[in-house]
Amino acid sequence: MIVASYIIPHSPILIPNIGKKNSSILNKTTEALLDIKNKIKEEKIDTIIVFSPHGKNKNDEIEINSHFQYDLNFEYFGDYFSRLSFSGDMSLAYKLKEITEDEIKTDLYADLKIDYGAAIPLYLLLSEENQKISSFKGKILVVNSSLEKNNEHHFNFGKKIGKYLDDENKRIILIASAELSHCLNHRSPGGFYQKAEAFDNKIIELIKKGRGGIDGFFNINEKTIKESKECGLRPISILLGAINHRNYEPETLVYQKDLGIGYLSMDMNLK
Repeated sequence: MIVASYIIPHSPILIPNIGKKNSSILNKTTEALLDIKNKIKEEKIDTIIVFSPHGKNKNDEIEINSHFQYDLNFEYFGDYFSRLSFSGDMSLAYKLKEITEDEIKTDLYADLKIDYGAAIPLYLLLSEENQKISSFKGKILVVNSSLEKNNEHHFNFGKKIGKYLDDENKRIILIASAELSHCLNHRSPGGFYQKAEAFDNKIIELIKKGRGGIDGFFNINEKTIKESKECGLRPISILLGAINHRNYEPETLVYQKDLGIGYLSMDMNLK
Protein backbone atom coordinates (compact mmCIF):
# COMPACT_ATOMS: atom_id res chain seq x y z
CA MET A 1 0.00 0.00 0.00
CA ILE A 2 1.18 3.50 -0.80
CA VAL A 3 1.24 5.20 2.60
CA ALA A 4 2.75 8.57 1.60
CA SER A 5 4.09 10.49 -1.37
CA TYR A 6 6.23 13.59 -1.67
CA ILE A 7 7.84 15.96 -4.14
CA ILE A 8 11.40 16.78 -3.07
CA PRO A 9 14.24 18.79 -4.69
CA HIS A 10 17.66 17.32 -5.35
CA SER A 11 20.01 20.26 -4.94
CA PRO A 12 23.53 19.19 -3.89
CA ILE A 13 23.71 22.38 -1.83
CA LEU A 14 21.30 20.78 0.65
CA ILE A 15 24.07 18.36 1.65
CA PRO A 16 26.19 20.13 4.31
CA ASN A 17 29.54 18.78 3.10
CA ILE A 18 28.81 20.17 -0.38
CA GLY A 19 26.83 23.32 0.29
CA LYS A 20 28.85 24.29 3.38
CA LYS A 21 27.86 27.85 4.40
CA ASN A 22 25.57 28.13 1.36
CA SER A 23 23.39 25.34 2.74
CA SER A 24 21.91 27.87 5.16
CA ILE A 25 20.28 29.68 2.24
CA LEU A 26 17.96 26.70 1.88
CA ASN A 27 17.17 26.38 5.60
CA LYS A 28 13.41 26.40 4.99
CA THR A 29 13.74 23.48 2.61
CA THR A 30 16.02 21.66 5.04
CA GLU A 31 13.43 22.06 7.80
CA ALA A 32 10.66 20.73 5.54
CA LEU A 33 12.76 17.70 4.64
CA LEU A 34 13.49 17.09 8.32
CA ASP A 35 9.74 16.96 8.96
CA ILE A 36 9.35 14.40 6.15
CA LYS A 37 12.32 12.47 7.54
CA ASN A 38 10.66 12.24 10.94
CA LYS A 39 7.40 11.06 9.37
CA ILE A 40 9.24 8.29 7.52
CA LYS A 41 10.87 7.19 10.78
CA GLU A 42 7.46 6.88 12.38
CA GLU A 43 6.18 4.60 9.63
CA LYS A 44 7.16 0.97 9.09
CA ILE A 45 8.20 1.32 5.47
CA ASP A 46 9.11 -1.68 3.32
CA THR A 47 10.08 0.14 0.12
CA ILE A 48 10.78 3.69 -0.98
CA ILE A 49 10.41 4.32 -4.72
CA VAL A 50 12.18 7.36 -6.14
CA PHE A 51 11.27 8.79 -9.54
CA SER A 52 14.38 10.60 -10.77
CA PRO A 53 14.94 12.76 -13.87
CA HIS A 54 18.69 12.12 -13.99
CA GLY A 55 19.42 8.63 -15.22
CA LYS A 56 22.88 7.88 -16.57
CA ASN A 57 21.79 6.43 -19.91
CA LYS A 58 20.10 7.93 -22.97
CA ASN A 59 16.72 7.43 -21.32
CA ASP A 60 14.66 7.04 -24.50
CA GLU A 61 12.31 5.00 -22.31
CA ILE A 62 11.45 4.99 -18.62
CA GLU A 63 14.13 2.96 -16.84
CA ILE A 64 13.89 0.77 -13.74
CA ASN A 65 17.05 -0.01 -11.77
CA SER A 66 16.82 -3.68 -10.76
CA HIS A 67 20.12 -3.94 -8.87
CA PHE A 68 20.06 -5.85 -5.57
CA GLN A 69 21.99 -3.04 -3.85
CA TYR A 70 22.20 0.72 -4.20
CA ASP A 71 25.33 2.66 -3.25
CA LEU A 72 25.17 6.43 -3.14
CA ASN A 73 27.99 8.91 -2.81
CA PHE A 74 28.74 12.42 -3.95
CA GLU A 75 32.34 12.21 -5.09
CA TYR A 76 31.28 13.93 -8.33
CA PHE A 77 30.58 17.02 -6.19
CA GLY A 78 33.86 16.74 -4.27
CA ASP A 79 32.30 15.13 -1.19
CA TYR A 80 34.19 11.92 -0.34
CA PHE A 81 32.60 11.54 3.08
CA SER A 82 28.83 11.36 2.60
CA ARG A 83 27.78 7.89 1.47
CA LEU A 84 25.15 5.24 2.16
CA SER A 85 24.11 1.79 0.95
CA PHE A 86 20.65 0.26 0.69
CA SER A 87 19.08 -2.98 -0.49
CA GLY A 88 17.37 -2.71 -3.85
CA ASP A 89 13.87 -4.11 -4.33
CA MET A 90 14.67 -6.45 -7.22
CA SER A 91 11.39 -8.34 -7.18
CA LEU A 92 9.35 -5.14 -7.34
CA ALA A 93 11.51 -3.84 -10.19
CA TYR A 94 10.75 -6.90 -12.29
CA LYS A 95 7.07 -6.76 -11.34
CA LEU A 96 6.71 -3.14 -12.46
CA LYS A 97 8.33 -4.06 -15.75
CA GLU A 98 5.90 -6.95 -16.16
CA ILE A 99 2.70 -5.06 -15.39
CA THR A 100 3.50 -2.13 -17.71
CA GLU A 101 5.10 -3.81 -20.72
CA ASP A 102 1.86 -4.49 -22.61
CA GLU A 103 1.21 -0.76 -23.02
CA ILE A 104 4.33 1.13 -21.99
CA LYS A 105 7.82 0.08 -22.89
CA THR A 106 10.33 0.28 -20.04
CA ASP A 107 13.98 -0.68 -19.83
CA LEU A 108 15.41 -2.68 -16.95
CA TYR A 109 19.00 -2.00 -16.00
CA ALA A 110 21.16 -2.89 -13.01
CA ASP A 111 23.51 -0.30 -11.57
CA LEU A 112 25.05 -0.37 -8.12
CA LYS A 113 25.62 3.39 -8.08
CA ILE A 114 22.50 5.51 -8.36
CA ASP A 115 22.23 8.93 -9.99
CA TYR A 116 22.29 12.10 -7.92
CA GLY A 117 18.62 12.83 -8.63
CA ALA A 118 17.75 9.77 -6.56
CA ALA A 119 20.77 9.82 -4.24
CA ILE A 120 20.29 13.31 -2.83
CA PRO A 121 16.67 12.89 -1.62
CA LEU A 122 17.47 9.46 -0.19
CA TYR A 123 20.52 10.77 1.63
CA LEU A 124 18.67 13.76 3.05
CA LEU A 125 15.74 11.66 4.26
CA LEU A 126 17.50 8.52 5.48
CA SER A 127 20.99 9.41 6.74
CA GLU A 128 21.81 9.64 10.43
CA GLU A 129 23.75 12.44 12.07
CA ASN A 130 27.16 10.97 11.32
CA GLN A 131 26.17 10.93 7.63
CA LYS A 132 27.55 7.44 6.95
CA ILE A 133 24.82 5.14 8.28
CA SER A 134 21.07 4.85 8.05
CA SER A 135 18.56 3.24 10.37
CA PHE A 136 16.26 2.52 7.42
CA LYS A 137 15.87 -1.25 7.07
CA GLY A 138 13.58 -1.30 4.04
CA LYS A 139 14.43 -1.46 0.35
CA ILE A 140 14.84 1.14 -2.37
CA LEU A 141 13.72 1.20 -5.98
CA VAL A 142 14.85 3.87 -8.46
CA VAL A 143 12.85 4.64 -11.59
CA ASN A 144 14.37 7.09 -14.09
CA SER A 145 12.10 9.16 -16.30
CA SER A 146 12.53 9.24 -20.07
CA LEU A 147 14.20 12.17 -21.79
CA GLU A 148 12.06 11.65 -24.89
CA LYS A 149 8.52 10.82 -23.72
CA ASN A 150 6.06 13.51 -22.69
CA ASN A 151 4.37 14.13 -19.35
CA GLU A 152 1.24 12.22 -20.30
CA HIS A 153 3.30 9.12 -21.10
CA HIS A 154 4.84 9.28 -17.62
CA PHE A 155 1.45 9.87 -16.02
CA ASN A 156 0.09 6.76 -17.75
CA PHE A 157 3.05 4.75 -16.48
CA GLY A 158 2.25 5.98 -12.99
CA LYS A 159 -1.39 4.94 -13.37
CA LYS A 160 -0.33 1.46 -14.43
CA ILE A 161 1.83 0.92 -11.37
CA GLY A 162 -0.22 2.86 -8.80
CA LYS A 163 -3.11 0.45 -8.27
CA TYR A 164 -0.72 -2.48 -8.19
CA LEU A 165 1.40 -0.79 -5.51
CA ASP A 166 -1.69 -0.05 -3.44
CA ASP A 167 -2.63 -3.74 -3.55
CA GLU A 168 0.86 -4.85 -2.56
CA ASN A 169 1.35 -6.28 0.91
CA LYS A 170 4.08 -3.70 1.49
CA ARG A 171 4.13 -0.25 2.97
CA ILE A 172 5.46 1.99 0.21
CA ILE A 173 6.49 5.63 -0.04
CA LEU A 174 6.71 7.41 -3.41
CA ILE A 175 9.10 10.31 -3.97
CA ALA A 176 9.27 12.49 -7.07
CA SER A 177 12.76 13.99 -7.21
CA ALA A 178 12.09 17.24 -9.01
CA GLU A 179 13.17 20.81 -9.50
CA LEU A 180 11.23 23.47 -11.34
CA SER A 181 12.65 26.31 -13.42
CA HIS A 182 16.40 26.92 -13.45
CA CYS A 183 15.89 30.41 -14.90
CA LEU A 184 14.25 32.45 -12.13
CA ASN A 185 16.72 35.34 -11.94
CA HIS A 186 19.78 36.75 -13.65
CA ARG A 187 22.11 34.59 -11.51
CA SER A 188 20.29 31.37 -12.39
CA PRO A 189 22.35 28.53 -13.85
CA GLY A 190 20.04 28.43 -16.87
CA GLY A 191 20.08 32.18 -17.47
CA PHE A 192 17.03 34.38 -16.93
CA TYR A 193 13.65 33.63 -18.50
CA GLN A 194 10.95 36.20 -17.84
CA LYS A 195 8.13 33.64 -17.77
CA ALA A 196 9.92 31.25 -15.42
CA GLU A 197 8.33 32.46 -12.19
CA ALA A 198 4.85 32.33 -13.71
CA PHE A 199 5.65 28.82 -14.96
CA ASP A 200 6.60 27.62 -11.48
CA ASN A 201 3.53 29.21 -9.92
CA LYS A 202 1.31 27.54 -12.52
CA ILE A 203 2.84 24.13 -11.91
CA ILE A 204 2.31 24.43 -8.15
CA GLU A 205 -1.26 25.66 -8.68
CA LEU A 206 -2.10 22.72 -10.96
CA ILE A 207 -0.61 20.14 -8.60
CA LYS A 208 -2.60 21.57 -5.70
CA LYS A 209 -5.80 21.10 -7.69
CA GLY A 210 -5.27 17.33 -7.48
CA ARG A 211 -7.02 15.36 -10.21
CA GLY A 212 -8.69 18.57 -11.34
CA GLY A 213 -5.34 19.95 -12.46
CA ILE A 214 -4.16 17.03 -14.56
CA ASP A 215 -5.48 18.25 -17.93
CA GLY A 216 -3.93 21.65 -17.36
CA PHE A 217 -0.66 19.94 -16.46
CA PHE A 218 -0.60 18.22 -19.85
CA ASN A 219 -1.51 21.38 -21.74
CA ILE A 220 1.32 23.62 -20.59
CA ASN A 221 2.98 25.25 -23.58
CA GLU A 222 5.95 23.14 -24.70
CA LYS A 223 8.02 26.22 -25.53
CA THR A 224 7.51 27.56 -22.01
CA ILE A 225 8.54 24.21 -20.53
CA LYS A 226 11.70 24.15 -22.63
CA GLU A 227 12.64 27.77 -21.92
CA SER A 228 12.05 27.31 -18.18
CA LYS A 229 14.65 24.52 -18.10
CA GLU A 230 12.87 22.42 -15.50
CA CYS A 231 13.93 18.93 -14.46
CA GLY A 232 10.89 17.75 -12.61
CA LEU A 233 7.70 17.51 -14.63
CA ARG A 234 8.24 13.91 -15.74
CA PRO A 235 8.92 12.50 -12.24
CA ILE A 236 6.00 14.54 -10.92
CA SER A 237 3.82 13.14 -13.71
CA ILE A 238 4.65 9.57 -12.67
CA LEU A 239 3.79 10.43 -9.07
CA LEU A 240 0.49 12.04 -10.02
CA GLY A 241 -0.42 9.01 -12.11
CA ALA A 242 0.44 6.60 -9.32
CA ILE A 243 -1.87 8.33 -6.83
CA ASN A 244 -4.58 9.28 -9.33
CA HIS A 245 -6.95 6.58 -8.03
CA ARG A 246 -6.63 7.92 -4.47
CA ASN A 247 -8.00 10.98 -2.75
CA TYR A 248 -5.24 13.40 -1.79
CA GLU A 249 -4.77 17.02 -0.72
CA PRO A 250 -1.41 18.41 -1.87
CA GLU A 251 0.28 20.75 0.58
CA THR A 252 3.19 23.01 -0.28
CA LEU A 253 5.67 22.64 2.57
CA VAL A 254 8.05 25.19 1.11
CA TYR A 255 8.97 26.70 -2.24
CA GLN A 256 12.33 28.46 -2.43
CA LYS A 257 13.80 30.38 -5.35
CA ASP A 258 16.69 32.12 -3.55
CA LEU A 259 19.31 30.53 -5.79
CA GLY A 260 17.46 31.10 -9.05
CA ILE A 261 16.07 27.54 -9.15
CA GLY A 262 12.58 26.51 -8.08
CA TYR A 263 12.95 24.14 -5.13
CA LEU A 264 9.54 22.69 -4.27
CA SER A 265 8.86 20.44 -1.27
CA MET A 266 5.33 19.07 -1.19
CA ASP A 267 3.38 16.49 0.80
CA MET A 268 0.57 14.94 -1.26
CA ASN A 269 -1.35 14.00 1.92
CA LEU A 270 -2.90 10.74 0.74
CA LYS A 271 -6.30 9.89 2.17
